[in-house]
Amino acid sequence: MYKAFALIATTAIGVVFADAAPPLDKSITSVENKPVQNHGKFNSFTGKIIGNNVRMRSSADLDSYIISELAKDEYVVVVGEKGDFYAVEAPADLKAYIFRGFIIDDTVEGDRVNIRLSPDRDAPIIGHYSTGQSVKGEICPDNTKWMEIAAPKDTQFFIAKEYVEYAGKPELKAVQDKRKATVTQLFESTQLLSQSEMRKAFHEIDIDRITKGFQTIINDYTDFPSLVAKAAKSLSEAQEDYLHRKIAFLEAKASKMGKGQVEDIYEVSFRSDETTSPTDRMKVWEPIEEALYLSWSSMHHAKTIEDFYKDQKLKCQNVSGILESYKEPVKNKPGDFVLKDHDVIVAYIYSTHINLDEYVGKRVNLMVSSRPNNNFAFPAYYVLDVE
Repeated sequence: MYKAFALIATTAIGVVFADAAPPLDKSITSVENKPVQNHGKFNSFTGKIIGNNVRMRSSADLDSYIISELAKDEYVVVVGEKGDFYAVEAPADLKAYIFRGFIIDDTVEGDRVNIRLSPDRDAPIIGHYSTGQSVKGEICPDNTKWMEIAAPKDTQFFIAKEYVEYAGKPELKAVQDKRKATVTQLFESTQLLSQSEMRKAFHEIDIDRITKGFQTIINDYTDFPSLVAKAAKSLSEAQEDYLHRKIAFLEAKASKMGKGQVEDIYEVSFRSDETTSPTDRMKVWEPIEEALYLSWSSMHHAKTIEDFYKDQKLKCQNVSGILESYKEPVKNKPGDFVLKDHDVIVAYIYSTHINLDEYVGKRVNLMVSSRPNNNFAFPAYYVLDVE
């Protein structure tokens, strides 16, 4: 108690101590944060930020201290207006600081003790507490002379009106904050799940569970576009990773076919073996088609592989010629059939759902979609239909 007495006595004789504010002088215009007093009735509302890096300031002027920068689509509770600015509630997690020398047994001892935005005497003042005010907080880890406390309930900051649009009633922000916490947790947990699953053997990976988590964000939380974009990107990366794992798995499996020799999947699949059925040859191309579908689906959410081929048909082209089997045991060949015109190869051809063996030796008109030709001499196509 002696310490407290000495503090108060020293202040009483006019010595500036610690961080107490001077008495109010009505002839001086204060630049400190003060709640806006609207003479008319102001209907508070939840506002939505409509710009990027929108500045929230300590006062209603462009020269005042910048509290933070808000991202597009963030929400604030608007409680008043002053000129070209809206007064908004301080963020719920905002921390404030008060000099510890004025705190005795969790109670303020001093007149108009400054409350600042950071543990620094040069930091902006956002309010005052006086003798008898109860405070709860913790010693600031960065500067033990200060106590970290919650910002006063009436703390307000300011945002230019042109960057705020009406979103709903004041309670909407609390609802949105809860939804944001939920979707953020879902994104983080799905990210961890994806990383965990991709460390497993291919046949143990639960890609459906990963997809479901990210698709839930994409479909159900469109009011958080930045998280939706992150989820879409992470889903695309997970699907691509899974596809690579699948191709590697199929290649390893294919290498054990036939006589058990370790051969490349293409060499195994395309050698001129009379026992290789047309169905088996068609299946070889399924990983490549699935890869193309997954890449397409990352930009066309909730679409099936049937939708993918419908889209391909809208952009297809026609080619014609004599269809022949291409049985050369060449690695990475871009098709198991060739199309010839006057005995000259004009294209490599394959399909996963049309049995092209039925058309060998015939002149055909094909609806096709372009495919990688793996640096061979002629273009490669996927057959969508035969006319």
